Amino acid sequence: MARRGSALREALTFGGQAPLAVGGLIVAMAVATALPLLFRSLGTLLWLSSPLLAGDTVMIEAWRCLSWPFVQPPQALLILTLIFAGISLLWLGRQLSFAWSEGRFLLRFFVIAFFAGLLSQLAWALLGLPLAYAGMWPMVNALTVTWGLIFPNQRISWLGAVQMSGAGVARLFFIGTPIYALVMGGSPSIPLRLLEYLPHLFAIGLAWLLVTGGPRRALHRLSAWWEARRLASARRKFKVIDSGRPPRSYLN
Repeated sequence: MARRGSALREALTFGGQAPLAVGGLIVAMAVATALPLLFRSLGTLLWLSSPLLAGDTVMIEAWRCLSWPFVQPPQALLILTLIFAGISLLWLGRQLSFAWSEGRFLLRFFVIAFFAGLLSQLAWALLGLPLAYAGMWPMVNALTVTWGLIFPNQRISWLGAVQMSGAGVARLFFIGTPIYALVMGGSPSIPLRLLEYLPHLFAIGLAWLLVTGGPRRALHRLSAWWEARRLASARRKFKVIDSGRPPRSYLN
């Protein structure tokens, strides 16, 4: 029994190359994506029960908020999606697990997934939009932003050509995600294109909140920056007058 447990752990950690929590997420994504392709009836059940949906039963089906990242939509580049999403999870999850711990990494992963999914479904339901979403990329984006905020000075190379810091990567995803939604969205309306990508936008927003400590800390930093700027401006208004004379003595 112990040998079986050891073999299972060895498989989930890819021979010790990944933390158990990260390997478990990658395996769960691969299995949840492969089962619909191998078994049609099971695939139909997964596709009916896993994606985020907008509807009257959104609060009853809140459990979708934990399942939507794992089932990847069938497409021509499905294998490439699995490969690149898995590599991204492996690289990001390994560093974040070492920075926090495996338990905290899993907790934050599912907190972001749950609330990003819940807020997306609520927004779609309130606006009456028949939208749906499933896939790991919003979570990969959120983990990338998290990594960039935690390691702002660490540098990476994009395709071996472009050098960027962690802070630069976080800013790129913050700015690039809405632009990508506007360009790649399938709706003719610009607001609807952003609404289609709500899981992405909510995921990176929640990642920022979890790392920075929320709006309160952000407001505190903004207030401190404004106060420092005000004091610097006040100092510049004072002029030092030097007449060239020695200081006058008032001693008797």
